[in-house]
Amino acid sequence: MGTEKDKAQIELAVFREFVERGHLLVDPTSIKKPGEESEPDIFCTLLNEGPVAFELVEICSSDIAAFLSKLSSGSTEALSISDPTSKIVSRKLRKTYKTQLPIELLCYTNARVISTDDQIVERIRQWVGSIEGSFRRVWLLGEKGVYEVWRND
Repeated sequence: MGTEKDKAQIELAVFREFVERGHLLVDPTSIKKPGEESEPDIFCTLLNEGPVAFELVEICSSDIAAFLSKLSSGSTEALSISDPTSKIVSRKLRKTYKTQLPIELLCYTNARVISTDDQIVERIRQWVGSIEGSFRRVWLLGEKGVYEVWRND
């Protein structure tokens, strides 16, 4: 993915797209990227709920990412793919984070997965209910829309 600075820029851009497409009521001046290890990726203020933290994770097939990298260098190698959602989400749900704020998980796709939004939502739901995690809500910023996948009421 590049340097930490590149990663930060991508995450901020993804988060802003999520806010815009999902019509979330976020104070745009409150969006910030913390810098400490084990902190969530984004801090912001939801106008109707107060301060909240977001952890971001890309649902990305490593096979597709590697293929795209090879393709740009002229390779004609064949592509084999599998859905990475379960592996990525289960790993993220088991992590702990340094913050006193409520935390939400934002999963996103970046055209590097073959699964449809509906398939990804279903795979996330399979995991999120079975693992006691840090998140109060889980979202998907997919190709077709923004989905609130799960809420811990």
